[in-house]
Amino acid sequence: MPAFALRRWIGYPGAAILVGATLAVLKLFRGLGESSVALILLLSVFLSAWLWESGPGVAAALLGTLGFNFFFLPPVYTFAVEDPRNVAALVVFLVSGLLTGRLSATSRERLRLVEAERTDLANLTRLSEAFLADTTRESLLGVAADRLRSALQADNVTILIGDDKGELVAAASTSDAPVRQDLADLAFRQGSSAAFPSSGEGIDLYLPIPIGVQRAGVLVAKGLRTSERMGEGCAVLLGLALERERFVRLARAAEETRASDQMKSTLLAALAHDLKTPIAAAKGAVENWAGEAGSSEGSRIAVEEMRRLTRRIDELMDVVRFDSGVAHSRRERVTCSEIVEASLARFGDSMSAHSLYVDVPRTDLRVDVDPSQLTEALGHGLENAARYSPAGTEIRVSAEGRDGTAFLRVGDRGDGIPPGDRERVFDRFVRLPSSTPVSGTGLGLSIARSLVEMNGGTLRLTDAPGGGTLFEIALPLAAG
Repeated sequence: MPAFALRRWIGYPGAAILVGATLAVLKLFRGLGESSVALILLLSVFLSAWLWESGPGVAAALLGTLGFNFFFLPPVYTFAVEDPRNVAALVVFLVSGLLTGRLSATSRERLRLVEAERTDLANLTRLSEAFLADTTRESLLGVAADRLRSALQADNVTILIGDDKGELVAAASTSDAPVRQDLADLAFRQGSSAAFPSSGEGIDLYLPIPIGVQRAGVLVAKGLRTSERMGEGCAVLLGLALERERFVRLARAAEETRASDQMKSTLLAALAHDLKTPIAAAKGAVENWAGEAGSSEGSRIAVEEMRRLTRRIDELMDVVRFDSGVAHSRRERVTCSEIVEASLARFGDSMSAHSLYVDVPRTDLRVDVDPSQLTEALGHGLENAARYSPAGTEIRVSAEGRDGTAFLRVGDRGDGIPPGDRERVFDRFVRLPSSTPVSGTGLGLSIARSLVEMNGGTLRLTDAPGGGTLFEIALPLAAG
């Protein structure tokens, strides 16, 4: 039998003894008036309710009324009432006793609840401090079940966590006691808690572990002897601890990625620096040799490959400048036609196997940008169009102003890029499987986007009219 139930049943004989002792003491003092007797008897009723709660308090009120009538109201030693006014006195005494006992029991119950909540709050505080000390899920879940069992005063605690497939997996448990999978799934899928009497003492409780509006798993407490509110608080606290652990893990991964990126940038800078001087010397030597040897297939290939290698080194240097933060734009007011002309002059050789169509207004489309950077960005679009579209097909270069924005476009007649890959190709060193036969580093589009954004614009890839890929730069038109 639970302790509180045992105490209540002991309270009934206790209340009878207390009221009986009070009546015996009162009979020793024959000079006391009826009102004094009534007040002292009410005190015994109050003490009975305070010590043993409402049931024994009601019994004390009834016994006190009967004793008051039998021993003190004439005719004494009978339950008859001679004076009708004493009937009213007995009724008032009974009602007063019942109310006094009820209020006493209520105040004691509230005091007990306050004390229980204070204890729960202290346990939650200790739990939160303990969870904060655990920074990995393994160490957190390894001891969380034992901590929660102690805090909840439960026979067994099991923690179920949802896996990548959305299935519940037992992550920690204080025993091998089975859990009801149907109730656990209900709590996990719908966020509905379940509570019912345990096979022993207390209750069995199934609670979802919340993380924001989602649920990380289910907390199962068997033989819970604290309040359900305490269980809910522990579930929320465990969810916060799991979310904190996830953030710590993400922060560590981000720090490792940052360190990896820094190392990669350092290696790229060293490699580009070490290669730039010998490549420049080799390029000059090859061009001199080609000039002396005259025009031939071998000299043409040698010069073209040296230029391609020089271009790759320049791309590496651009990446290093972006990562180090030394790349800045020196803006000035230029027209879109000037940018297109400069790009065609610099990168026109790469489009020698294609027919070129240019549609650019000569005036009006003015933008405030760094001309060399925009020339470089548009050049990457021209190179990609020439590299990934069949020889002999048309490449269209156009410019248009609309709604305060200037658009520079390069369209080709290649196979195009699937919509799902159009953002991914802007990542460094990313090349699609379809581009494998074509040489490249996977840096061009990333560099182009960085240059455009540095000048306040945007770069995107869409479908070209009639098929192929459209490389589109959008820049704010210059004011005034």
